[in-house]
Amino acid sequence: MELRIDAEALADFVAALLGQDSEVAVHDLSDLSASLKVIRNGHLSGRGVGAPATDLALRMAQECMGKDRENYRLNYRSKTARGNLLRSSTLVMKDDSGKVVAMLCVNSDDSRYQRAMEAVQALLPTDLSNQPPQEVLAGSVDDVGVEFMHSVLHRYGVDPARMSPEEKAQAVGELNSRGLFSIRGFVGKAAAALDISEPTLYRYLKQGRD
Repeated sequence: MELRIDAEALADFVAALLGQDSEVAVHDLSDLSASLKVIRNGHLSGRGVGAPATDLALRMAQECMGKDRENYRLNYRSKTARGNLLRSSTLVMKDDSGKVVAMLCVNSDDSRYQRAMEAVQALLPTDLSNQPPQEVLAGSVDDVGVEFMHSVLHRYGVDPARMSPEEKAQAVGELNSRGLFSIRGFVGKAAAALDISEPTLYRYLKQGRD
């Protein structure tokens, strides 16, 4: 479906939608030396109507030519003449033959959002994104024990039934040092998870004390 849309109305709509931190530009590529015909929030790049086509616009006019070629590029980095970095996206418009004749460009300054993110990050005591959880906030002591037991055994990277006797003894020692066996019933649960008998588990415990 093809629609004819007034460039001024389109630029007004996109600029109102995205706000003052996004520049909206419409280029008519019939005159590359003065292709910029409509611009909103031009303070971001310092450009005005009559500015020339950018180097990317020239490339996209060639690379996007043809009905089967791409019609847009999203979220690439651009730079103003003043050296400010922007996040840009471009939609190309083609004629019936697939020739690129116009472009709608949106250039956004994300610096305010970045400063806000940095301010929020500064409120956190440390970067927790790569740290494993050190506490289980469960509804019952049994849930705590099961979650902890599974987390310890998971670190060995193999099914507990395939662990060597030395690895099983080491796991039993770790579970004991972390207090798992102070929870009623978890000697049996740990023995079953490790595919060993309870006497074998107690033997591992005794070996760890010796």
